Amino acid sequence: MTHDDDARGAPPATFDFLVNSLFMQALMALGRIPNPITKQSVKNLAAARHFIDMLVMLEAKTAGNLTTDKRRLLDEVQHQVRIQFVHETGGGGPADALPTEEP
Repeated sequence: MTHDDDARGAPPATFDFLVNSLFMQALMALGRIPNPITKQSVKNLAAARHFIDMLVMLEAKTAGNLTTDKRRLLDEVQHQVRIQFVHETGGGGPADALPTEEP
């Protein structure tokens, strides 16, 4: 079995796919979309924060190396998921604060 055989049927390993995968995982953790396996919507704010942190880390690690389109995608995804997170947590205070840069 070759590497190509293992990846047969899998989506291409692209930056866009990675960003969208993290976005979808965050939306699932926020209970906004159902898990495709269980068909259940379950809220897990700690997991949502983790996926947001992953997007922040990806932004920091790719700074200065993205095309305009890829930068726009990453910015838009982060904006959308942060809005959803604040909506879910009520945006009440420091405990709900989202990171804006890599720690």
